[in-house]
Amino acid sequence: MNRIFRIEFRRGFYSVGFYLSILLLAAAGWISAGDILEYLAGVEYIEGGIRFLEAAYQALCSEPFALLVPVACTLAMSAAYVEDLQSGTLQYILLRTTKSRYRWSKVVNCAIFGGMAVAAAILILLVACFARCLFTSAEAAQWKTVGAAYFLSFMRRILILWLNGSFYALLGGLIATFVNNRYMAYAAPFIFYYVISTLMDAYLSNLRLINPKEWLLERSASPTAILAILIVANIVAALVYSKAIERGWRYD
Repeated sequence: MNRIFRIEFRRGFYSVGFYLSILLLAAAGWISAGDILEYLAGVEYIEGGIRFLEAAYQALCSEPFALLVPVACTLAMSAAYVEDLQSGTLQYILLRTTKSRYRWSKVVNCAIFGGMAVAAAILILLVACFARCLFTSAEAAQWKTVGAAYFLSFMRRILILWLNGSFYALLGGLIATFVNNRYMAYAAPFIFYYVISTLMDAYLSNLRLINPKEWLLERSASPTAILAILIVANIVAALVYSKAIERGWRYD
């Protein structure tokens, strides 16, 4: 891996924003799982499922969790380029690497940490739910009868949330670069999510696949279609973010 990519990765990994985003998402998931978790902790097992996974899945499908994703996933790396530009360190960084490598190190690490924030929060939530719903002998026997489709469904949910996180992180970086304002890296993705999803629910409720809320909550659209849209959205956001950084240099 190129040195600039390693440096940017360490920058994101050691940033306060990364751990704050994880804590915010994990807390939102835990609060959302409250009632169902309390119920599941009081029974020995459930038919066709695993109690702690069911509690975590319900939390990941909740609106409070969905509302936080567009904000929390931007905290680690979405403002990194604008911070370099405004602080004056950009010119010194470019003495040690090429513009292309620097540009793509920002884009790639922005996407990685947007997704990693969600994944780490889900891991914490799973551990917390497991601690609340410890295995019983009846549930241990139930585990063996649950089909692979059950676990694949949960993994698909994690992948969809990861792609949402990376998309909103890239979107934050892109908009912040266009307006040259680091605070828009945090605010713009939430504004996009809230305004577009509200308008879509009110006036174009039949066009579910282009509703950002559908991408996060999977209310009625096909998960495969949502995955395809998110992959395309991530690719487009990454390319446009890269071009936005390049454009900034061209007109400096």
